[in-house]
Amino acid sequence: MVQAQEVRPSPLVAARPDKAGPRKPRYISWDVIRVVGILAVLAFHATLLAPLNLPGLDLPPEPLRMDFPFGASVLITVSGYFAAMTIGKHSSLRWWLRRLARLLPAFWVAVLVIFVATQLFAPEGLPRHTYRDLLGNLALVHLLVPDIAYIDLAHWTVPVQVAGFTAIALLAASKRIRGRVASAVMWLVLLVPLAVRYLFMGPGDVVPMWLSIAMDGTGLNRAHLLLAGVAIYRWSKKRMSFTELYLMLLAVLLAHDLHPPDNDAVLPYALAMVLICVAAYEPAWNGRVFTALERPIRWLAGISYGVYLMHFVMGTIVARHLADLGVPWWGWVPAWFATAIVLGWALTKFVERPVFDFFNRWLTPQGKPVPPTRPARPSV
Repeated sequence: MVQAQEVRPSPLVAARPDKAGPRKPRYISWDVIRVVGILAVLAFHATLLAPLNLPGLDLPPEPLRMDFPFGASVLITVSGYFAAMTIGKHSSLRWWLRRLARLLPAFWVAVLVIFVATQLFAPEGLPRHTYRDLLGNLALVHLLVPDIAYIDLAHWTVPVQVAGFTAIALLAASKRIRGRVASAVMWLVLLVPLAVRYLFMGPGDVVPMWLSIAMDGTGLNRAHLLLAGVAIYRWSKKRMSFTELYLMLLAVLLAHDLHPPDNDAVLPYALAMVLICVAAYEPAWNGRVFTALERPIRWLAGISYGVYLMHFVMGTIVARHLADLGVPWWGWVPAWFATAIVLGWALTKFVERPVFDFFNRWLTPQGKPVPPTRPARPSV
């Protein structure tokens, strides 16, 4: 995370800015939550989603299947928390460009690599996408345009985050959106989609295409995930009461249950939000397990975005080829994890960090220090 020397107030999350001071330490609590999130994503996709979608991959025994997806939602909520933390430290435009510089170059490279690998190595049953699909994914319209296929099913999170960060930057640019007004805006963004879903998009309703695109194609049906992180940050800084936080998080859970997809696991996500609240309230975790595993936890958390981008299709290709050779699930599932971690590390080291550092130097005014990328991970 880059911390500029001039600190501007955040209209979205603060009535007045925090005092500028020395850089805060990077707490392992947030790395632990990121690791929980990314491992939950890998486990759900490897042990359930991929075997259900690609013939030839046998399901692991039922006790070892993870059928309660929540990892991606946790990672987006953490992104919302750190978006609220950092938005007041830069101009809205510079903050937004830095977010895009973190997210998009790695995403574009991942899409290109996965597209090429699919064309060359995809086993039978795994779809080979068209160049129209490729362009649509690169342009971030794979949620918006129904007939553009996902290059990777896991990539639904990227346009959601880009849209959310854009909305946060626009709101922060307005001097009127602060304090109670900011809370009112958050409630509107949370409750209006809920009302629309309940009144006009219930089971049996004929939903117009424009409404479906407006709700599900724009990522509005996932806005509650970012809002949860923003709300937890505001509460941790005493800009929101515990009662309001509690009510807002209840509404977030209701939204998580009502909005598609239908298989969202509400209870694990609720427990994860409690964990995020604990980290926000008391970020210094000094337990023996965290101390003993500090290096691998920090390392995996540091490459979590790259792992997320590269894991699903690439892991599926490797797993299916191993399965075709007769390797049972207890062989190809670890190979799936290893593929995701190795490719995620490579994407982080050779694309995400150096490209972000390059643009960050360009975005940082001359005369101000540019801290290295590695010490902090504001996005997932």
